[in-house]
Parts: sequence; C-alpha cells; structure tokens
Amino acid sequence: MTENSSQQPVQKLLRHFTALFILCLTSHNNSTHSSGTMILKPFNALVLLSFLTTLTTRPAFAVAQSSDNLSPGKLRSLGETALMERDYSSATSYYRQAIELEPDNAVNHYKLYNVHKRQRMLVEALEDITNAVSVELNSDNVIKNDNTKKLSEYRAQKAKLLVGLGRCDEALIEYEAMNVTSDDTYAAAQQCARAIESAADAINRQDWNAAAHSLKEVISHLSTPSDAPDLLYQLAQSQFHIQDYYGCISDTGRLLKAYPQHLEAYALRGEAYWKLNEVEMAGKHFREGLKLDPEHGGELRVLG
Repeated sequence: MTENSSQQPVQKLLRHFTALFILCLTSHNNSTHSSGTMILKPFNALVLLSFLTTLTTRPAFAVAQSSDNLSPGKLRSLGETALMERDYSSATSYYRQAIELEPDNAVNHYKLYNVHKRQRMLVEALEDITNAVSVELNSDNVIKNDNTKKLSEYRAQKAKLLVGLGRCDEALIEYEAMNVTSDDTYAAAQQCARAIESAADAINRQDWNAAAHSLKEVISHLSTPSDAPDLLYQLAQSQFHIQDYYGCISDTGRLLKAYPQHLEAYALRGEAYWKLNEVEMAGKHFREGLKLDPEHGGELRVLG
C-alpha cells in the first residue's frame, strides 16, 4: 500500500470533520459571547469530541501510519482492535506483519490462530496453532523449564481443534505430550480415535451397519460434523448401503451446505432420492453434479 493510498481514508474523514465543524459553528443552537466569540452548546461540543475520538481510533487512521515503523507490540494491539470490530482482514494483516518482524514469538502465531478460528478457517487455524506450539517448544523459557504454561495452553487448543476436525489420533499425541491422560477430554479423544479405527476396518470389510454405528459415535464427538467432511461422507455412504436413505439425505445435506462443490455428495444424495422414487429431486441433484463436472457425468449413477 502506498503512502498516498493509505492516507486517503483519513483525508476523507478529515473532510467530514471539517464539514461538521462548520455546521456546528453555523447552527442556531450555538450562542455568541458578548465579546463576539462563538460558544458551542454542550451537545454540539459533544458531537465534535465524539467524532474526533472515532476518527483517531478507527483502523483506517491506524493504517495511515507507516507499517514499516510499527513495533510487533503495536501491530498486535492494532490486530486486537480490528478483531474486536470484526475487521478480520485488517487483523490478519497486522498479525502477519508481527510474525514477519518476530517469527520466534509464539504469541504472534497464536493471535493469528484466533482470527482464523473466528472466521471458521480451521485448516489455516490448525497451521497457526501448530506454529505456535513449535515456536514455544523451542523458546528459551521452555528449554530452561522456566515457563511451560503457554505451551500447555497452545497444545490444549491444538488438541481440541484436531478433535473437531475428526483427527482424534493426532489429538491424543498432544494430550500425551501434556501428560493429560486422565481427564474427560483425553478420554473423549481416545473414544473418538478408536471409533474412527473401527469404522475404517468395517468399511474395508463392507460391514456397513458396523461402519455406520462407529461413524455416528465419531460424529458425536464433533461440535460441527461438517468440519470433518470425509467422515461425514463415509457416514452418509454407509447409511445408503443399509438403506437408511433419509439418513443419507440428511447427512449429505449438511455436507453440501458447508461444501457446495462436493460432487460425490450430489451424486450420493441423488441416488438416495432415486431409491425413494423421488425422481424430480434425484434429477435436480444429478444436474447440479453435472454442472460441477460435465466430463464425469456418467459417474453420477454408480451406486444404483
């Protein structure tokens, strides 16, 4: 961003401020002192003060400052302000700049993780929290056994996110690294990991009833099942094979809501509707699949 372009938002606000100032001066609500000096009524003065405060605290004002001269601490502060105002783009930019200046400070990676998690960009959030763990693990404080509180906090956040993504076996590694093997969170992750293993074995044996049972147990550990699209699709597929077509339609519906480009989900949902003799709905889903991938249209009815 050039200096001129970065100052444009502030210049625009200053023009509005000037206009408001003139308006207040010319308002009939103001009064004139005997000496001829214009006196602002309390309300008008309050308006001016409020506007000036807004002007100098908005991210647009902060952007006008040269980013090259901002310290990592100042960038983090601006990032926090932007995050509170749900200006995720600016918050991401500030934290990335802080990381460039201080790549060995785990706090910067953790702050960026919080932004991506708030945006539901969970793959990016996992990368951020993994970086935070790695950086903190190699920090002087941890090497000297001086302070492991932050490391444990980062690992706990990473483990929780991994469970939410259906990667429960990886979550167990984080819990075990923290020596947290006796509480409910570890037990839940352990049950989830075992259920995923059982489901994979059942699918290999084409024991669809067992697969559906295990996958439902896995899904019960996830706050948002569509965060683990492969597992949700496997559950829908298993339900199709055991002729639970309504269950299949429900789960592929959740999948398509989160991933509207999921070709296999359109095909499977179309097949489920076809089995229920709902030809119109089946055709609708097959057509949607064809729009996504016209070259593989012949694969849309492979399950019949």
